Amino acid sequence: MKKSETKCKECGFDPAERESGGMMKHRKWDRKLAKDYCERQSDYRHTVKPIWKKCCGVLDHYNVIIKDLRKPLWKK
Repeated sequence: MKKSETKCKECGFDPAERESGGMMKHRKWDRKLAKDYCERQSDYRHTVKPIWKKCCGVLDHYNVIIKDLRKPLWKK
């Protein structure tokens, strides 16, 4: 964790509360971990995308997008 990472004034996230500081968008390794997780969890039924907070860049949650299930699988 960098010393410059302090508590966010907008959302109140404090990187000191987490041992490694949480997953941050500006860290290349954290972006890679989030991308790998999304690729592993996505399949033909849904896709998973990471949602980063705009104020401080911390990983907020993962968004699961359900694909259209009205089409039969053989047409996909």
